[in-house]
Amino acid sequence: MPNLTKHKSLSNSITDYPISVKKATLVDKYWLAANDSYVATHTFHITFKQLHHLATTFKSTDTHTKYFEIISAMIWKCIAQIRGDYGPRVVTISTTNVSNGVENEFSRNDFVLSRVETNLSPGESNLSELVNLIAEKKMNENHVLKKLMEESDVKGDFVVYGAKLTFVDLEEGDFYGVKINGKKPVMVNCDIRGVGDEGVVLVLPGPEDNDGNNGRMVTISLPGKELDQLKGKLEKEWGIQYYSRLGC
Repeated sequence: MPNLTKHKSLSNSITDYPISVKKATLVDKYWLAANDSYVATHTFHITFKQLHHLATTFKSTDTHTKYFEIISAMIWKCIAQIRGDYGPRVVTISTTNVSNGVENEFSRNDFVLSRVETNLSPGESNLSELVNLIAEKKMNENHVLKKLMEESDVKGDFVVYGAKLTFVDLEEGDFYGVKINGKKPVMVNCDIRGVGDEGVVLVLPGPEDNDGNNGRMVTISLPGKELDQLKGKLEKEWGIQYYSRLGC
């Protein structure tokens, strides 16, 4: 379990058992997410032009709204529509405390784990409502998770990614500033293995276009049938096509 940093900007708190995690299934010395179905992974490239279009689809007076929040809201809404009555009303948000980071260092487990929940149907909600929930209504679970890890009667490992539908904010990472053999990467992507059935969405910076603007690389792991439906919805409703298929 990663080190847990208390994020001062998140005033909401919870006192119950954290719902952002679930117990892992142990097989000999290895732990696995208890999946009920095959989880597949695809990567989508959202261009800067498409990001701008997304940002204009909802009205907001907050000029600090992040693309991560807009992308997460869009995908949350789509997945909720796919799952229907079983659509997620509680999701997990994983963000990195970049103020504690070191340039070009990605191995630090200094992150903030939060939950977002709504009583409304996300599939029927406006995009702006979901963006606002993600941006303003996160409930920090770090202190609860830390307490859970410190309790002497709690044993075993826990799954974070996919215990609930999980959105991981990596768009602040300076992936393209890293040099390998003196050269910077042209395209950067990553994925997480062993995620739970609820799925995980990673949002990373994309490569620069001819005008020097960055889009986003979005890697999504979901049960195979849901991912196929999501690909269709993103292409039909938002003009976003999947970039590649990754092995799982």
